[in-house]
Amino acid sequence: MKILTVILSFISLVLTANPFTIYTSKSGLINTNVNCIEKGHDFIWVGTNGGLNRISFKGEKPVDFSSRRTSRPVTAIEDDGKVVWVGLKGKGVYMMPKKNYKFIGLRKDIIGSKNIKSISKIKNGLKVYTEDSLFTFYFKNKSFKVRANKWNSKSLVFKVGGKEIRESKEGNLVRYNEVTKSTREFITQIKSNMFLNFQGGLLIASTSGLVFYNPLKDNIQFGEPTLQLLNFQLDGEDSITDKLDLDWNEYVFKYDFDFTELGAKENITLSYSLIGPNGEVKGKSKGSDGIELIDLEHGDYKLSISAINQLGINSKNSLNYKFSIANPLMDSIWLYIIIIFIGGFWTIVVMTITSVKFKKDIKVLEEALIEKTNRLNQLDKDKYGLVDEDKVDI
Repeated sequence: MKILTVILSFISLVLTANPFTIYTSKSGLINTNVNCIEKGHDFIWVGTNGGLNRISFKGEKPVDFSSRRTSRPVTAIEDDGKVVWVGLKGKGVYMMPKKNYKFIGLRKDIIGSKNIKSISKIKNGLKVYTEDSLFTFYFKNKSFKVRANKWNSKSLVFKVGGKEIRESKEGNLVRYNEVTKSTREFITQIKSNMFLNFQGGLLIASTSGLVFYNPLKDNIQFGEPTLQLLNFQLDGEDSITDKLDLDWNEYVFKYDFDFTELGAKENITLSYSLIGPNGEVKGKSKGSDGIELIDLEHGDYKLSISAINQLGINSKNSLNYKFSIANPLMDSIWLYIIIIFIGGFWTIVVMTITSVKFKKDIKVLEEALIEKTNRLNQLDKDKYGLVDEDKVDI
């Protein structure tokens, strides 16, 4: 039961955090693929692959959809107050007076069946952009001009409610952060064709339908550009970076990193400074390669690391590590000192034991000699009938 509650809470959080509300053919559009959008005096005009929609809104929500089906996709719309100008794919431009909403072709002899990219009203006239030309029509004197103009579809950039939205390389809308020049993807993937500033947000014509973006529901957060240690290996084995008091030996140090707000590792350059017994050594490597240190002599070392991406954004932090490799000469001296100390101590112990044994043996010999001497003296006395003075009675 608890697991189900957690899952439902997560789903609810995801849904409430989605800043996009999408309206499709199920909502009332003639076709879900929306190519263009135009804000009129009383309505929002939407051009789809199936025709034209006129939509009434109450606040940010559509409340009424009216439609006008067309034989070709609607690619451009312009509302000049009395007339709605409509561009149809491969059929040119049509004017649709609001008094009767009937289509009337505009200078088919001039525009022909060109694909219309954009229509804009000018004073007493109209500008029509196609894939390769710009037509300017002047209604007052019924004249026109044509000049070559290669249509360039620019990447869309929206700024609303303190949020900036752009198109990714794949064509989907993403949040953009100017400070770090990095992007975040939305939960919902939206491919935009056009947009309008609308009700504090954006009304977007997209291949997924008519989309309203509410910046207040956009909870994407950007952090500072930083680097963190991902993994450290010592001689190919996972290890820790602190308390590296190493014995004298040949070592290979390998540092791998993770990055925040700096983009792909392949586009990041690591800069490092290694201060050791022979001074400072500086180097660079790719973020994807990490940093490898080899052939280090004995001594104390300090390693400092920073990162920068291809856009010139530096990491706000740097990483610092210390380690030391023991001096082999000092190791040898201490070894000799220990050997001499043990040898001297052992010599003293042996000499002491030998001296004690020698003294004991001398004493034993002295006692044996005295006893032997006394016995010989007694034999001599017995031979000649001699008696000790202290045994003679006077």
